[in-house]
Amino acid sequence: MTAWTCATCGEAHSGLTMVFGPTAPDPWWLATDAEQADGELNADMCVLPGIDGTRHYFVRGHIEIPVLDDGVGTFVWSVWVSLSQASMSKQVAHWDDPARARLEPMFAWVCTRLPYEPTTSPMAARLHTREPGVVPWIELHPELDHPLVTEQLSGITMHRVAEINAELRDRR
Repeated sequence: MTAWTCATCGEAHSGLTMVFGPTAPDPWWLATDAEQADGELNADMCVLPGIDGTRHYFVRGHIEIPVLDDGVGTFVWSVWVSLSQASMSKQVAHWDDPARARLEPMFAWVCTRLPYEPTTSPMAARLHTREPGVVPWIELHPELDHPLVTEQLSGITMHRVAEINAELRDRR
């Protein structure tokens, strides 16, 4: 377990979670039992029926936030984004293709509420597909005026990671 002393509060911390995220997109949790039965959910993709007979498509990806403290790496929000039918078809067609990392980024909407104000769902983003077995990464639009965008662009400290951990532990 990594132990460290926070330069901001001076307290020792250990065992912080560096990845947080739900097992399904927010619309899945809001769907009726019948809609879920007609839908599909696995660890990486989700399909839900729409009211008008259309389908809604979701893919899990990572919002990666650099941690500024030396040697720490990256904090990750594992979130779900919605894709158009055409983008989802492209994802499925290339799911096992080693060249899928070269696909053009796809427009997406974040469909996971994270502990930020204002809300993170919906938030415009781009899904960057990586090689098979590696979760796609989510690029938030840099022009959005949102604290999560600022964190993705500028990074966070381990003190902020500790704050996130404490906040999410309090919700359980």
